Amino acid sequence: MHINDQISLPELKGLHKVLSKEVHTKEENNRLYNVKVAAFPFLRKIEDYDFSFQPSINKEKVLSIVESNFYDEGVNIAFIGNPGTGKTHLAIAIAYTVAIRRNSVYFIKFNKLINILRNSYNEGTFERKIRQFFKYKLIIIDEVGFNEITPLESKLFFQLVDLRYTKRSTIVTSNITFDKWSTILGNDEMITKAVVDRLLHFSYLFNITGPSYRLKDKLTMNESEEN
Repeated sequence: MHINDQISLPELKGLHKVLSKEVHTKEENNRLYNVKVAAFPFLRKIEDYDFSFQPSINKEKVLSIVESNFYDEGVNIAFIGNPGTGKTHLAIAIAYTVAIRRNSVYFIKFNKLINILRNSYNEGTFERKIRQFFKYKLIIIDEVGFNEITPLESKLFFQLVDLRYTKRSTIVTSNITFDKWSTILGNDEMITKAVVDRLLHFSYLFNITGPSYRLKDKLTMNESEEN
């Protein structure tokens, strides 16, 4: 190779800059891929959550979960509280941190999940369907309690929970405390106990007793008017 054919130092630096940018872009796309396919209804990060408004939530405990690899150990998380207290926000924020670490994550409303399980059962594809749900490292099942389900649907839900038990992590949000879940799950005490036992055996449980975030601004406005 002639000296004139050699790449100059400025050209090498320029090439390195271009390649580094391409590598960075590829890595960022890989990081965001699992976020895109998670089907989050909206994106929330843990730093967006106002812990001062919900003092019943242990901030340090939540942050330690965010930094941990709970999803590698099949540990579940449950957020129980009234509507508007930030349950879904926290669930998505935690799941987001899992997704950007290149783990498979999926968000689904409880009612939609039950419809999918029932339809697959009727079509004879139930086993294949719950295997698909099993593949996700972390699933958020949101708003358990807004719809009551039949005894058959409760059994189908149990089979999914049982399949993931100790092997995959699940985050559930509910406005109903676990001692009343039988009213949701077809009034079947045995199935309810089996579901709850598996969800809570290895889990973090948060009971949020604070006011609604949706009323936060209105409450602040009323206080200002009174003063």
